[in-house]
Amino acid sequence: MFIKAHCPVCDTDVYHNVRLHAMEHLNFEGEGQACRYMVENIKVTDSLTEDELVRNILQSLQKVINDGIEIEVLAGILKENYGITGACCSGLIDRVQLELGMYCPDRKRLYFADPEELGSYAKKVTSLFALDNAVKFSIGYPPQMYNTK
Repeated sequence: MFIKAHCPVCDTDVYHNVRLHAMEHLNFEGEGQACRYMVENIKVTDSLTEDELVRNILQSLQKVINDGIEIEVLAGILKENYGITGACCSGLIDRVQLELGMYCPDRKRLYFADPEELGSYAKKVTSLFALDNAVKFSIGYPPQMYNTK
C-alpha cells in the first residue's frame, strides 16, 4: 500500500510503498472468539515522488479515465489496484484532474475541460501522438525519428 510522507530533506511529498506482514491470533473463550493481530514486519519496497506516481497512474489508466468518470469509481480503482490509502486518494485525484485538464462541477464526476475532446484519455493521448508525428513530418525529421508504436 502507498502511504504519503513528507521528506524533511527536500521538502516535498513522497509516497512509500509499504509491505506489512501481520500474524492473526485467535482466542477462543466459550462460544465467542476474538482476533488479535501482531505486526511481524514492515518494509518500504519503493518510494516515488508525487509526480512519478501520478505519471504511472495516468499511463496505466488511459482507457479507464473517460469523460464523466465518477470520483468514487476512480478512488476505488486507486485503492484496489495501487493500494493507495483513502487519505491519499483525494490529493492524487486532484493531481490527475489538473494533469488532464478536467473539471468537477458537481463534485461527483470528472469532465474534460475541452468540449472538443470528448471521449477517453486514451483518445486524447492518441491524437496528441498523431499530431506530434505530423509536426515532425512537416519540419522534415528523418523517418526513423517517428514513433510508430
